[in-house]
Amino acid sequence: MCGIGGILYSTGTRNLLQQQITQLAVRQQHRGPDGEGLWLQSPHALCHQRLSLVDEKGSAQPFADASGRYMLVYNGEVYNYQELRRELQPYYRFTTEGDTEVVLAAWLIWGVSCVQRFTGMFAFLIWDTVTETAFAARDAVGVKPFVYTVQQQTFLFASEVKALLAVISTPAINEYALAEYVIAPYLSGDGEAIHNGICYLQPGTYLQISRGAVTTHSWYRFGWQQQQQPEEVLTAQMADALAQSVAMSLRADVPVGLFFSGGLDSSLLGAIAAEQAAYKPTAYTITFQQHHDIQFDATTIVNADDLPYAQKLAHTLQLPFHRVEARHRSLAGSLQLLAQINDRIPAWEQEFSQHFLSIAAAKKVKAVMVGDAADEINYGYFFLLKDTVNTSPLGLLNLFGGTERLGLLSPRLQRLQPLEYLNHTYRQLAAEAGYDFARGGEESVLAMSTLVHRRWLQRLLHNGDIHTMHAGLEARVPFANREVLTVASQVLPRYGFKAGMEKYVVRTAALGWLDKAYAWRKKSALPRDPRLGKGYQQVLHTLLQQRNDFVDACLHRPALEALCQLPTVTENERMMLFNMICLINWSKVYAN
Repeated sequence: MCGIGGILYSTGTRNLLQQQITQLAVRQQHRGPDGEGLWLQSPHALCHQRLSLVDEKGSAQPFADASGRYMLVYNGEVYNYQELRRELQPYYRFTTEGDTEVVLAAWLIWGVSCVQRFTGMFAFLIWDTVTETAFAARDAVGVKPFVYTVQQQTFLFASEVKALLAVISTPAINEYALAEYVIAPYLSGDGEAIHNGICYLQPGTYLQISRGAVTTHSWYRFGWQQQQQPEEVLTAQMADALAQSVAMSLRADVPVGLFFSGGLDSSLLGAIAAEQAAYKPTAYTITFQQHHDIQFDATTIVNADDLPYAQKLAHTLQLPFHRVEARHRSLAGSLQLLAQINDRIPAWEQEFSQHFLSIAAAKKVKAVMVGDAADEINYGYFFLLKDTVNTSPLGLLNLFGGTERLGLLSPRLQRLQPLEYLNHTYRQLAAEAGYDFARGGEESVLAMSTLVHRRWLQRLLHNGDIHTMHAGLEARVPFANREVLTVASQVLPRYGFKAGMEKYVVRTAALGWLDKAYAWRKKSALPRDPRLGKGYQQVLHTLLQQRNDFVDACLHRPALEALCQLPTVTENERMMLFNMICLINWSKVYAN
């Protein structure tokens, strides 16, 4: 995994282009602790920051073919590169041993259809120095990021928004996207970016770029098929797909670790990896200060303390086990850092856990497997079983305090009617996939699952990438590989939620590796420290004492001040406090 960036069709001088591409590269250099490269042929420039897991001595980027005509910058892992290399060898002479050259060769031989052959996660751009045109693509579910903007006729792209903001004037805030963050942070930032004019290349899409023209094309979109296989066939196929996907995700010239919660997803990855790998992957589990004093009462998405489950299973699987304590020298300072790292604005308190896990793991390994995408494509959220949630997008928004959150916006932004706007937007998203929330039954579940897959998952994957890569660590996502997606697309709600249990097919498949205590453990999200509510109140109160034009223009100070005065803080109120602190801190760095 790496950082990529470029400036094409620059209208400035060569010296200015050199300065800008250097600034862009420096702003995301944390993504590439193992090396960096820069190519400049005015008015075009490319840069690359390298985290090397395969072919450490070769595959430096930007990478050119033998003729020098085509230049590639690539971020990700194409796990089946060895198989593809054998297919391509009759038509292409390889000079390196890694997947980078395979990506370029595949495009040269197979053209646009090359992306259909890739198993893994990727975002890349290929530049043709003769025609001065480019091709860019992103993986099937969007594990690897690709952000871009067009300024007059200049096309700029990067792996992180903050890198673009280093070389362009900070764009105006998209007020509908801002309202979405306040009301539904867990769905925010992908459909409409928070900055006007900055775009996220969508999952399963590619760009064709020429001077003055950028066209977008879809090459893959996950969706549930109407043909239903027998349950036992689906279970066997899921088990085979998971085994194959984990084996692929372990391919590297260096050891791969594991974020390990003791929940179904990471437990299953750990059990399969322990069986397949030539070494035992190190398991990293988050804990908190005075951890054993915490009451992990069941809440909306967290149901139990992970630590006992993780410790016991790591011992059973003989995995090296590493407890990572989330320790805040200053809660205000940690919140400020989180907002600086996440240029899409932190959405969940669990991002603290991702941050501390990433810092700890990066000291020992260069990559970790994570359980992301398991829930979002396999009916993994138990709130999907509630008719009060599934029959309308507003049901999901109100589950997490949507109406109360509306009151945090300034009266001016409330007049935009953001709840109605989001309800319409999310219904339209489901309709594009062929589902209507109002029809009830399985169709309502599929409509809500579409929203979860296309928005919730995108936010989750972004957070995973931004926090791991801040530490120079690669997050590998076996549940997002095409083998698993193919099987998951055949599972309809009647099997996904059989016997009232979420993720039923995955759980049944997991019995081939796990005891029932783990295979049937109820879904519980990555934990967060539930004791921080009072601390958040103090931090927000301090921020509100400062003059802030962004707060006055976009938020409702009386509502924020009322949050600070609550005698007790519920889960939803604690999340609102967290989000408002992060938004205000973010605005100081990334807003005008």
